[in-house]
Amino acid sequence: MFDKIISRIVPRAVAFTYSNFRILSKLHGQFKSMQRWECIDADDRPIPWYSYPAIEYIKQLDLSQKTIFEYGSGNSTRFWAERCRNLVSVEDDRAWYDRLAAGLPANTEYRLIESRQDYVKFICEYPKDFDVVVIDGSHRYDCAVEAVGKLRDDGFIILDNSDWHEKTSKYLRDADLIEVDMCGFGPINGYTWTTSFFFRRNVKLSPGHECQPVHGIGSLHHRECD
Repeated sequence: MFDKIISRIVPRAVAFTYSNFRILSKLHGQFKSMQRWECIDADDRPIPWYSYPAIEYIKQLDLSQKTIFEYGSGNSTRFWAERCRNLVSVEDDRAWYDRLAAGLPANTEYRLIESRQDYVKFICEYPKDFDVVVIDGSHRYDCAVEAVGKLRDDGFIILDNSDWHEKTSKYLRDADLIEVDMCGFGPINGYTWTTSFFFRRNVKLSPGHECQPVHGIGSLHHRECD
């Protein structure tokens, strides 16, 4: 009702700007995430510190049978644990580790490794390769080098803040991975950034919904399949 009143008394450009602000601030939950300095959505559910377009894309996928390795932890760890079969997450910050360690679900192995070399190489301790590797912690270039060797032939890598890590992005492209960049706003921050997906050429992605793509947050609802 308030939106309809606004549209009648202010110019269209102002009304549309207000609508955009409302979608980002309220519907995505960005204002709440800024207040709490925590990566959460509008319903207080944990989300990664990725760009919103990247988060929306991940939600389109069925990852329930996937094994995921995560360099760097946070609310992303809780987010991934809800969506995959098994998750391994490694952290090198003791204070951050102590904050997160309690209450993680049984499908999550969470490790504190403060040594740079051991942190980077930890992924190699697992005999099987991973379906998804997330690089969102320390030493990202070195982690990318190890990640490529432990990624399944039909898997993908996520590199957050890829616009700040051009060398790492180039390494992953040169490893014959297909780069898809998703730039936009995200939780907490007052600026845009890029979260990139690097896909194996044999990647296999299962849709998480019967009719896709699902409507994004703040989108108009129209469907050919309705």
